[in-house]
Amino acid sequence: MSSSLFADFAPADKAVWEKQAQRELKDKFDLLSKYNVAGAISVEAYSTAQDLDVEQISAMQQCQKSVPSWLNLPCIRFEDTTNTNTEIKNALSSGGDGAWIELGGNMLSAHDFLRLFKDIRLSDHTFFFKSTQPAHELFQRLSGNTGYQLKGGIASDPIANRMRTGASFEPFLSSVVSLSGDTLRLPGFRSVMVESHIYHNNGADPVQELAFTLSCAVTYMDLLTNAGLSAAQAFNELFFSVSIGTSYLTEIAKLRALRHLINKITLAYQISDEQAGTYIHTQTSHFYHSDSASHTNLIRTSSEAMSAVTGGCDALTVSGFQDHLSRPATLSDRIARNTSSVLSFEGYLDLVADPAAGSFSIEMLSQQLSAAAWELFLEVEEKGGLLSCFENGFVQKELRKSLNKKISDLNGTNLMVGLNRFTEPETVSNPGNMSPTGTSPFLTDLRLSECFKNQQHAL
Repeated sequence: MSSSLFADFAPADKAVWEKQAQRELKDKFDLLSKYNVAGAISVEAYSTAQDLDVEQISAMQQCQKSVPSWLNLPCIRFEDTTNTNTEIKNALSSGGDGAWIELGGNMLSAHDFLRLFKDIRLSDHTFFFKSTQPAHELFQRLSGNTGYQLKGGIASDPIANRMRTGASFEPFLSSVVSLSGDTLRLPGFRSVMVESHIYHNNGADPVQELAFTLSCAVTYMDLLTNAGLSAAQAFNELFFSVSIGTSYLTEIAKLRALRHLINKITLAYQISDEQAGTYIHTQTSHFYHSDSASHTNLIRTSSEAMSAVTGGCDALTVSGFQDHLSRPATLSDRIARNTSSVLSFEGYLDLVADPAAGSFSIEMLSQQLSAAAWELFLEVEEKGGLLSCFENGFVQKELRKSLNKKISDLNGTNLMVGLNRFTEPETVSNPGNMSPTGTSPFLTDLRLSECFKNQQHAL
């Protein structure tokens, strides 16, 4: 090929491209030229290398996963040991690498766990257990009669539970500390979840979600190190569980920014990269899940799952399109499980680590989200930390403000398929009890569609 192939084409800077876009898009240019992500963060429709700070982008990239792939962890709701054992084995034989098991208030004995995992080698798979049972009791009953090396963790975030119910989180501390001696011998098992779901499901924008999640992690780090664990030991008891929303590029950048922010925290605690095993579990959004136009959830969760794996999650749980029902159809669970499998086995997205690296727009957005979240995190710390900010209402006020903006945007130019545009006959339903304007000091997991419909009903 001739080396002079492009000799007739002079380099064009960003201003030239912008002028051409204005000429072609005419009145649509202003609509497409920027979109708001959070607060003052608005991302341009296209970016170039000249927009980037090379040093900052390099620092962002160095924090990302270096090994590709993720675990497919379908959600399984516990019914009884026999039926749930069948469900787990079916999931493992159909593409699952383990499971996210919702135990709820069921207090399983050691014998129950033996029956639950009959004919399943726990060391071959990864299991997370969401339960109200104290962490050390759950672990002892889970591990008491097995010689297998456990992988996964206990999906309990007592601080988030405090925000939902008002329950004291202090008892968890002695539970985790007493458990740490056992889990330290199991580097693949973690006893404390740091969730973003409580903030995401109350309308948080990406900056708030990142900042409050980070502040929660620091709270746990301080509690555990004060109780006698080293910083490295405390950090490796934690795993992050993050909701992934519908804004495709923003959610990719959010995950990349989270790894960057976590790295800043581990450096502050003087934890080396070799000691810091950051683990990020992701879950498609319940907040954007529609319970009245349920088939649109098939498309939403597919987009959200792609954001999660492109953003570099370690594990992924895809919600079924009928997850709002007490007993979803088998088809709902099977499609959710297969979504992750299609992205890996057919999309080959599991073959590249940090596939978003080098995208000018995503790199810039990742950096902007990280910087803004760090600023809000510092503000929370200056106000006394996350718990203090929750007790004085700062967290609730910020989340309510963001949620009200989302609802206002749906009443304006923003579009949610099946809600305010392209509705289906089934969208006519009785309004629920979810309200973004309540005065309760506690946080309730909300759905945007219900909040919007409740406001319309009130009017």
